[in-house]
Amino acid sequence: MIAEETSLGDMTTILKLRRGKYSLVEEKIYPGAKAIGVAIKDLPPPKNCTISGILRGSEMILPRGITTLDAGDEVLALVDDEAAVELAKLLGRP
Repeated sequence: MIAEETSLGDMTTILKLRRGKYSLVEEKIYPGAKAIGVAIKDLPPPKNCTISGILRGSEMILPRGITTLDAGDEVLALVDDEAAVELAKLLGRP
């Protein structure tokens, strides 16, 4: 699996799907991000975005609605290009 850096801050594209229409991306949650401490069910999710996993230290968390996000978590999400931009705003540097 080859990762490629995108121009969206520190978001990394892990895999392209459906002829590049969708991507599996990884984004680190930075201190001060809008999503910190918020349950996934309470986030304003970007359209065409599914949070697939959360890497917290050495642990992989399969997210549920009540799962909250912490600074330093790395979020794995399936997104289209527009959703990637919105997700970066939600999880990235303020």
